Amino acid sequence: MSDNALTGEIPLARRAGAPDDVPFPPSHHGIVWEELSMNRLHELATLIARMEAQDNPPYRTSVDEVEEMLSAEGWRGLAGMTTRGIAKGRMVAYGRVAMRQSGRVECLCEGGVDPSFRRIGLGSSLVEWQEAVSRQMLATADTDAPAQITMLVEAGENELEEQLQLRGFHWTRSYYELRADLSQIPSTPDLGRYLTIEPWSDEWDEPARHAANRLSEIEWGSPALTREQWLKGRTSFVPQWSFVAVDRRGDRPCVVGFLLASKYVQDWAALGWREGYIDQMGVLEEARSDHAVDALIISSMRAMAADGMDRIGAGLGSANHSRALAVYDYLGFVTVGQTRLYAIDV
Repeated sequence: MSDNALTGEIPLARRAGAPDDVPFPPSHHGIVWEELSMNRLHELATLIARMEAQDNPPYRTSVDEVEEMLSAEGWRGLAGMTTRGIAKGRMVAYGRVAMRQSGRVECLCEGGVDPSFRRIGLGSSLVEWQEAVSRQMLATADTDAPAQITMLVEAGENELEEQLQLRGFHWTRSYYELRADLSQIPSTPDLGRYLTIEPWSDEWDEPARHAANRLSEIEWGSPALTREQWLKGRTSFVPQWSFVAVDRRGDRPCVVGFLLASKYVQDWAALGWREGYIDQMGVLEEARSDHAVDALIISSMRAMAADGMDRIGAGLGSANHSRALAVYDYLGFVTVGQTRLYAIDV
């Protein structure tokens, strides 16, 4: 059954159930809410740093990443500010909802609460506000496509998970964190006469985008990424760790695979080692039997090791888990973490 059959081709504006007005949560415990904006960049970066210091995830968010988040388009957010006591003027909670369209329409919710201000109802207020705002944003989309309100839940966030389940969210997908030691790297497989692995350069950037769009259309039915969308999120991108797989059988070389890697220096203190990270990777179906996936990953592993990295990390979604995991397992990766995506279908 098609997605449109499931929605009955009812316009999303009607399905969203959007409230006429979504006020900020009421103030309590001396905390008042305001619109989140770039003016609060440093307060938000400091809040996220306090949260990560307490929760100790295997990453740290840089100020540049927070700035990139706030400078993006198509989102709404709020910030909880203290008005009394020794913490007066401090941001102690934030929530953000970003809408994106890629075949289906999605409102992705994120946020958090200062460790010193948890268990007083701020988290539940955020989730309630985020769901209502998501419905308002979805109602503005001129489409009858399927839609979801989503939120990622890190391992150990049991209270958030229970709260989402009570509000009707369901677990839809898992994302796995993988890691491998770079002290022993497998040999590069034989790719034959016509397939080569090339270092990343401006020459390959646009062909790689076309390959990524072709892959997304085939596997997900997603619309093509614009050049601006393709280049977004590269504040930590490392070209010398990134590669493309090129098919040279035709008159013109054709990119059939790509790997984009990044260096998140701010994570290293929390991890206890130096690590490179595979941010994006894709290989077209016709090249998967030619060991292009293995060769891309091994090339990046060798480049990272040459730059003094101790380990390599990668993320993997459950939708392509079984096939890709076999490759990663062969290359020495192990699963080290899991994040769950919860959603409400609209």
